[in-house]
Amino acid sequence: MAEPVDWQGLGQAFNESGSQPKLTKYRLRKWSRSPEFAGWIEQDCLTSLCMEQALVLYTASGGSKRDDFKSNPIAEIRDSLDFLLYDTVQLEGRFQECADGAGAFKLAGAGKEFVSYLLCLSEPRIFAVWNANSEKALKKLGIDMRTLSRGPIGIGYIDLLEGAALVQRRLGMGDFRSVDEFFYWASRPLAPPEFAP
Repeated sequence: MAEPVDWQGLGQAFNESGSQPKLTKYRLRKWSRSPEFAGWIEQDCLTSLCMEQALVLYTASGGSKRDDFKSNPIAEIRDSLDFLLYDTVQLEGRFQECADGAGAFKLAGAGKEFVSYLLCLSEPRIFAVWNANSEKALKKLGIDMRTLSRGPIGIGYIDLLEGAALVQRRLGMGDFRSVDEFFYWASRPLAPPEFAP
């Protein structure tokens, strides 16, 4: 039986590490322009989103297949973002269509990292980022996330949101941008080695 997580100690260690150069660099790249980026993807602004802005969003999300992403026509990028952020289909269905390889709104070079980053940008109090950091950190914390690799990716995102919300509540964080920074910190040697049992 695993020892329970010392959430208070963990939160304190994370707060004390806030000025670490790697964490600062990550925060700047990912979230320093989030109000501006969120403005780009507001529904009435999407029609004027240009390729340069789309590439900035893609890079900020941690996307590594820039050439593939660049091959998407800007009209398709706008359509995909509009569907993801503003369609009335349930969240798991929208996520599935945008992140799954066979999805109708899947963009070349973009996966769950980009899709979840856009959701978090648009509603940081509701949507979390799903990437390798979040998976690794949740595993280290002993939060069972085995369902993420099974079944439809849209349902997996709902499961990830539950795990991320637990971390948010336990650490008293204001929104999922802070949780994303915590996941980055916790999944690397920046965190104290004893933080997870």
